[in-house]
Amino acid sequence: MRESDYIGMVRRLTPAVWERLRRACSEVVEIPGGVLVTRAGAPLGTSALLLDGLMMRNATDRTGESQMVALQVPGDFVDLHGLPLGRLDHDVLTVSRSRLALFPHEALMEIAAADAEDARALWGLTLVDAAIHRHWTFRTGKLRALAGMANFMCEMQLRMELCGRCRDGRFALPLTQRQLAEACGMSNVHVNRTLRELREAGICAMRDGEVQILDRAEAARIGRFDPGYLFLPWDGSEGGA
Repeated sequence: MRESDYIGMVRRLTPAVWERLRRACSEVVEIPGGVLVTRAGAPLGTSALLLDGLMMRNATDRTGESQMVALQVPGDFVDLHGLPLGRLDHDVLTVSRSRLALFPHEALMEIAAADAEDARALWGLTLVDAAIHRHWTFRTGKLRALAGMANFMCEMQLRMELCGRCRDGRFALPLTQRQLAEACGMSNVHVNRTLRELREAGICAMRDGEVQILDRAEAARIGRFDPGYLFLPWDGSEGGA
């Protein structure tokens, strides 16, 4: 790992904890988009930190029907909760080409056992991750159409800013229409219409897998977006670079 990988949510960690993680990293790998990285129920011996690219978590039932339940951006541990659990209840897949730092669970356990503050710092990352999951439940269950899409775009813009992947309100979001629908709690047929309404209102535009927020304040108002659930330890306006 490089010092430039100290981005996004891992910036919640102190430099000392980050340095211990750097020493504990066993390897850095690159994986193409659309690859199943971890299957639900499979034993886990490592945890992965996303350094570049986008990844998602899918919950799948016995018939094979799946639902995207989380989207991971650079600076996110995609499966740190698998450290105490030993396995996941969902699949983890790459959305785009991704670079991952891998940490053997034994090394992470040693870090946690050596210092209670370090253990709490790692635990804190999983707690923020859980808070994001709860907000996704709120968005998909309570918000509809325009509000849900605006809320999702506000979240993604802020998270991409924090990891230095957003410039001038633009960021890559290579999701399918179905994935957008799942993230926003709407039917597939409403996605294009909702995006058109946001574009025509001068609020947000999405084209060829790239999003531009044109009116951040109005997007936040329509989407009822409050970033408190991200528990940001720094000013998000700095962009996380």
